[in-house]
Amino acid sequence: MASRNRQSMIQWMQTPGIIPNCPPGLEYLTQINQLLVCQRFDLLEVLGCFATSKKYEVMNNQGHRIYYAEERSNCFLRYLCGPSRPFTMTIYDNVGRDVITMHRTLRSSCCWRNCYVQKLLSLDEEIVLGKISKKWAGFMRELFTNADKFGIQFPLDLDVKIKALMLGASFLIDYMYFEHWP
Repeated sequence: MASRNRQSMIQWMQTPGIIPNCPPGLEYLTQINQLLVCQRFDLLEVLGCFATSKKYEVMNNQGHRIYYAEERSNCFLRYLCGPSRPFTMTIYDNVGRDVITMHRTLRSSCCWRNCYVQKLLSLDEEIVLGKISKKWAGFMRELFTNADKFGIQFPLDLDVKIKALMLGASFLIDYMYFEHWP
């Protein structure tokens, strides 16, 4: 019942019209210059150290949902490999249509670098094309959950394919640097 009430309270960004030469579902990205990616809190992970598949809400700067993302992975591999596990992340629009699908293979955990801000620079490294940064979620949430928040900023006129690439990169950054093994 609580989840049904939550679903009815969610405001989706208004669906833009058809935009020439824009891949279907990415029309939303033509109208924004930043995204907020919020991992859904999962009580099962906190209470029982149960590794669940990750779910995310992608919102604009006004708090309207643009996309919903969901991990598909093997339960056994979530335990065995933790954040290094292989997975498929599917990003859906407001009508449930697959907009972006990304696949991640099994990753080696040899890299211990911890970068909080990732920048996408132009070839001459003079122009910042975008920035992905982790947002502080609060002491208790950071201590007891893996429910992270990321801000993504880019120029309004940046190609939507690059914006989509940055959205996908935010999920990988979360798994690589901020997911903790139960």
